[in-house]
Amino acid sequence: MEEKLKKIKMIVSDVDGVLTDGRIYLLGREEIKVFSVRDASPMEIAREAGLKFLLITSRKGEAVVKRAAELKTDLVFKTDIKEAGGDLVSYIKDHYGVSSEEVLYVGDDWSDLYAMKQFGISATPQNATPENKKIADIIADTKGGEGVVRELIEKVMRAQGTWGKYLADYQDSFST
Repeated sequence: MEEKLKKIKMIVSDVDGVLTDGRIYLLGREEIKVFSVRDASPMEIAREAGLKFLLITSRKGEAVVKRAAELKTDLVFKTDIKEAGGDLVSYIKDHYGVSSEEVLYVGDDWSDLYAMKQFGISATPQNATPENKKIADIIADTKGGEGVVRELIEKVMRAQGTWGKYLADYQDSFST
């Protein structure tokens, strides 16, 4: 696994059930989702280290668009890829210039099973479906919405030998 983690250049994450706990609150036309703040700082550190991120979802809601902007990461909707006549693997290769082996995909439910099989490493939250856990290379210690992406970033960066340096640089940026 360590050798596979060293090759990772991009983390692709499903939103609902990974970045959130999977619950959606509908208040009239408004959709409310709860995201963990634990994912944000490590994503910033990882971007500085050269990792790319892509969030993928089926639900087109303002909450997801806003959170992707706050995290300074790309967001794509599964329906947009299908309408363009492509698939996720081709989309990522064409738009980001990474191979399948350089991508870690994290998903929690049946809709992620195909994608989890297509990339170098697949991961799933602790509370994912049994089917996702069965095929995942990594089962996170954390549940969806509780910092799963943060946990995976740390695994990748530790394998690549960059976690300590970028964490120290991040901490130093607050002391000046």
